Amino acid sequence: MMIRVWLACVIGLLGIFSTHYVSAQPSSELRDAQTQVQDMFKRQLYVEAVPYAEEAVRISEKEFGVEHPTTATLIFNLGKLFYLQSRYKEAEPMYKRALMIRERAFGNAHPEVAASYNSLGRLYAEQGQLIDAESHYSKALDVMTLVLADNPHVINSNSRTASTYRAQAYHNRARLFHQQGKYVDAENLFGAALVILRSTFGEKHSEVARGYENYAMLLRDMGRVDEAMEKEGYARTIRSHSR
Repeated sequence: MMIRVWLACVIGLLGIFSTHYVSAQPSSELRDAQTQVQDMFKRQLYVEAVPYAEEAVRISEKEFGVEHPTTATLIFNLGKLFYLQSRYKEAEPMYKRALMIRERAFGNAHPEVAASYNSLGRLYAEQGQLIDAESHYSKALDVMTLVLADNPHVINSNSRTASTYRAQAYHNRARLFHQQGKYVDAENLFGAALVILRSTFGEKHSEVARGYENYAMLLRDMGRVDEAMEKEGYARTIRSHSR
């Protein structure tokens, strides 16, 4: 039970969806390194957290092996720290390596595999690589479809995660259609994404604000300035109270 709690804390504090926990006792050295990462993450000291996250990966590779799912989680966490600093070229190989390990360990129907695809999609979207983002978001949804296949009517963390991924995929596809000049298709998808995001996160979440901001840019390009200003106002209000 202690091991399960330890890794749950590691994953939860880094905002990462995972169900894996190790079957052997992690060393005090590994726990200490990850405690430092957790503390710095909570204080948004992402630069300072990186050396400790790298040390956690090194220790895990030694204790559990380079192909172990726990090592993948810690590599993924390191990638997230790079991502949060907009160090995308350093985050990408971390995310890809974690994905490779997870696919080998779990197959193609596991939430951690979906999390890797989704994070790569978000990374590409942040860089404006919308086609690459679309591909990875779609793969994340495909994986979550398999995860939910055995209990499609049960509302749990997996179904909530799948809804979030769907909203992100819709939002990215809307941005892609906007870029391509397909304004009507883009508007429909922005609307669908916002419905899911509001339902999943509530009305005052930063993801909802992001949805309004990109929707507003589309509306401006469509010449609907008053509606765009309304959406921008919603986003500003959310940002001022965003968690």
